[in-house]
Amino acid sequence: MKNMCKFIKRLFMKLSGTKTTTEEISVDASNLQNELQLQINDLSKQITELENKKPDLNTGVISDIADSVVGHAGLLRELQSLIDLQAVKIKELESSNNSPSKTYSDVKLEPDKFEFVLGVDADGHYSDESWEEIIKKGQELQYAYYKAAEDKYSKIWPLFPGWHGSAMAPVIKIICEEPEYHFKDTKRLPGRFCLSSDRRWSSVLRFYGDGQKVLKDTIPYGTATNAPIGLYVEGKTKVQTSQGEMLMKPFEQTIEDVIICAHNGVLPIYLSMNQDRFCIRGAKILQHQGALIGIKHGPIINETNYPFPAIQDTEGNNVYLADPRFENLQMEGPHNNKRPQAAMLLSGNNIIISNLNLYGWMQGPYMHGGQNRLINGLTQHWGNTHDGRMYCSRDEIVSYTVCYKHNTKDSDCFSGIAGNFKQWYLPKRSKVPTKGGWHNAGEHTL
Repeated sequence: MKNMCKFIKRLFMKLSGTKTTTEEISVDASNLQNELQLQINDLSKQITELENKKPDLNTGVISDIADSVVGHAGLLRELQSLIDLQAVKIKELESSNNSPSKTYSDVKLEPDKFEFVLGVDADGHYSDESWEEIIKKGQELQYAYYKAAEDKYSKIWPLFPGWHGSAMAPVIKIICEEPEYHFKDTKRLPGRFCLSSDRRWSSVLRFYGDGQKVLKDTIPYGTATNAPIGLYVEGKTKVQTSQGEMLMKPFEQTIEDVIICAHNGVLPIYLSMNQDRFCIRGAKILQHQGALIGIKHGPIINETNYPFPAIQDTEGNNVYLADPRFENLQMEGPHNNKRPQAAMLLSGNNIIISNLNLYGWMQGPYMHGGQNRLINGLTQHWGNTHDGRMYCSRDEIVSYTVCYKHNTKDSDCFSGIAGNFKQWYLPKRSKVPTKGGWHNAGEHTL
């Protein structure tokens, strides 16, 4: 009987099921009941054989065994109940662990409350309508959090209107799942919105700039490219929801893990006014058919005739970035020697550019204002194009141009610059030393 109990204990202790990303469920509980019943039947058979062979000698033993079986009947029933419960739990675990390599992100198939999957419009090709619908739904969700924060925290810590509400509003994520998306219009990225392709590797977003709601860079800030804009990162805007109005500030807008492809001379990304902690990471920008600037930071576009359901607000703003991050980017430029051109045109504080890979650009980042700017890792390729053209001479390549004032000099840091091209750290509005990148010889810095 002692061995029988040990066997039952061993069977029960084998039951296990752990919901991890690396372990398999190795127990099939469906057979445990049958195994246990077979052992009980075998014990009954042994009792019968003992009765037949030596009834006189084994009466006491048989009685002890019978008493033990009866005594353990309750234990067996409890074990059976536990086995049944464990079997249910293991089946639940098996359903969420279809393979040993599954992770939590793999199991989560449906979007979260603040996530929306970008779709395709009724015409079966473009995604302009889906994008705008996501913005509408997302801002409706943001409003309740915005209003609660404004009402509560403005009484405790008085700040500018919209500051608390924007900070506490949830980030709305636009998820790209398709291999590619097509856009006729400019697509705007409001405050506290994130564009991501985290379910697959880098969806391609193609911008054609030939729709009815297209913003154009006609403002001569640095230079007017006159190019249609692909992604327009909004500054501070007034948004009218079904519940009320919110003044959404440009906090923590993010572009990540996508490929942006500019067609028809499109300017891929335009940063409007003064984004706070803007971040673009893990992205690739293809600009062989695009404008002469990859990422431009400048004033509001179409202030009085904005074609989207929001009002751009300029009160108290300036064109100045705060703590933006440009991380792990590959930018393929126009592969020509037209000027002025730059992979990025920026101004602001604490700008971090980390691991930037440039192809086909004469001019890398151009930072014409600000302080505490950092470039940590930049590589720039120079050579023939795919069709054998040499698009410019080597001495016209400028890895970066950064301007400083007398009171900001040496607040900036540059390291890991590969390619052995020109690196210009110059006073604002001073003459460039030679022809290169953005400038012709004798021109002044911005």
